Amino acid sequence: MKISVQRARSIWFIYLTEINPEGLNLVPLLQPLVAKYNFQIFPTKPAELFGKEVVEIKFSGGNFQKDDQHNIGVDLGIFNWGLVAETKSSTNDSDAFLNDLLNWVSTEFKIVPYETVLRSKIYVSEVWVQTDKKLNSLNPKLENLAKRISSLIKGHDHKPIAYETSGIIFSTDPVVTNPPGSFRFERIIDVAFGENRYYSAAPLQTDAHIELLGELEAILSS
Repeated sequence: MKISVQRARSIWFIYLTEINPEGLNLVPLLQPLVAKYNFQIFPTKPAELFGKEVVEIKFSGGNFQKDDQHNIGVDLGIFNWGLVAETKSSTNDSDAFLNDLLNWVSTEFKIVPYETVLRSKIYVSEVWVQTDKKLNSLNPKLENLAKRISSLIKGHDHKPIAYETSGIIFSTDPVVTNPPGSFRFERIIDVAFGENRYYSAAPLQTDAHIELLGELEAILSS
């Protein structure tokens, strides 16, 4: 199984009014923030910070020096309700960036340590997967049903059309309040079935997501 991380998003729920209870002017933070993480796209006009329609303050194309060997690309979104960091490596790296950022801000601008007001964290992990297994392997009955569907399709340029199982989704009951996202495993659009390339999304940390995909591959192989 080959895996390529497409999105590793960490979402930290921290109300800005709680992390900055004295209402300090944090505008002077912006330029040092841009310089520290070398963001390439960032707010440059007051309307991008204070406009009535502003929901998110976005910083893109940054660099986070995780350690001596790893310089991680990162994007940052700042909302009234919290922070969102996104990398293409892992949610652990996204978490490490937010930890580094907030500890730096706490030291430089004397705001409240984030650990005391952090309400919760959620994650979005999206990966591309290449495997030699097909979803029909889950159950021979699925393959038989796919063949039955194929046999019923008529009039498509007079050419036979072969159907296969293309995805599986695990979701919570819709009555659940604020449910986490679904686990999805489905073929990538516009890629030939023979390449066995899939897209997968999960409301999990990247490591747990990849571990779960390994379990799925074992099921397909059994």
